[in-house]
Amino acid sequence: MLKVTYIDFHEKPGSPIHSGWYITDENGAMIGGAHRYADQISGLRALLALS
Repeated sequence: MLKVTYIDFHEKPGSPIHSGWYITDENGAMIGGAHRYADQISGLRALLALS
């Protein structure tokens, strides 16, 4: 089952990885090229487009 999850990476200055909303599997692993969405609604729209 896929879901939209907020992941907090405790970012360091200059890090290419950013906290935000991602599509994840049931284990919390990011899918879809680890695309970060601006908000939960954007992530849900993308998730619906995948189904």
